[in-house]
Amino acid sequence: MREMPIAIIGAGMAGLAAGRRLAEAGREVVILEKEARPGGRLASETLAGLAVDAGPLYATAREPAFKDFMQAAVFAGRATGWAPRGKPDDEPWLIGLPTMSALAEYCADGLDIRTGLTVERIGHASEGYILQSEGAGPLGPFDAVIVAIAAPGAEPLLKAHGRPFERIAEVQMRPTLSGLFSFGAALPIAAEYLAGMPGIAAAARNRSRAGRAWQDEGEIWIVHGDGDVSQELMQQSDEAATARLMKLLADQASEALPAPISAKILRYPHARVDRPLGEACLTGGRGRLVACGDWCLGARLEAAFLSGVAAADAVSAGLAA
Repeated sequence: MREMPIAIIGAGMAGLAAGRRLAEAGREVVILEKEARPGGRLASETLAGLAVDAGPLYATAREPAFKDFMQAAVFAGRATGWAPRGKPDDEPWLIGLPTMSALAEYCADGLDIRTGLTVERIGHASEGYILQSEGAGPLGPFDAVIVAIAAPGAEPLLKAHGRPFERIAEVQMRPTLSGLFSFGAALPIAAEYLAGMPGIAAAARNRSRAGRAWQDEGEIWIVHGDGDVSQELMQQSDEAATARLMKLLADQASEALPAPISAKILRYPHARVDRPLGEACLTGGRGRLVACGDWCLGARLEAAFLSGVAAADAVSAGLAA
């Protein structure tokens, strides 16, 4: 019987890792992404003419599969270490070069990624899985489907496909509000990285991160609100969000802070995994329909990657049965 492609819905780190794993095993993969570019929250934004990380600030690599990936990225010049003042422990931190989105680009290399496609329904026919996409009509057939999007988006897609996916409802996710602020001079903050402060999940001085350019004597700070602050500010104006995040940053300074020259507020509705599933992926359809994401294992970039690898292995096992 002729092999059909495997569809992956979502081109964040989990979906890209799944695609990479399957491609390395010789399978044809098609990745469908609703946004204009792959990478999910591994995004960079332009502020004051410079590219600035807006999502995860670093990655840790604890498990062999992700260690191998990150080591390859380092050798390829797409990642390096980061040891900012204020780092709370000795565990190595890694960042993408020149931005965190380079990690997604490296993982995506050679994969068939089709952007601007929103999958609305997953159907199953005798010839395989058929996906209904907004504006593009039916796509397929596919031998298998991996759903690699945030739990709130995965749940309605998989609801009609049986009990294995009912557990998605156990997952709790919250938003993250990210503020990018540029200043004309260095701020009076000794640390280059802040975390666990009231209202701040994490904050970083951009110029402390290798490969990140800066202009003259100015600098850029990245500030992520904690769960409560992000939830509170998600529906408020950019001006209100800027004022609140700047107040929180000012609380860590040795003197008053100037107003930012420019600011950008980014809202990620499902960025924070408060209660993960507790297993690497969910499998149904006799191993041919699988759900994965950081929501399976925890709020870390490595967790997303490992979940994607587990999903790919589950599909491979299902197809081989």
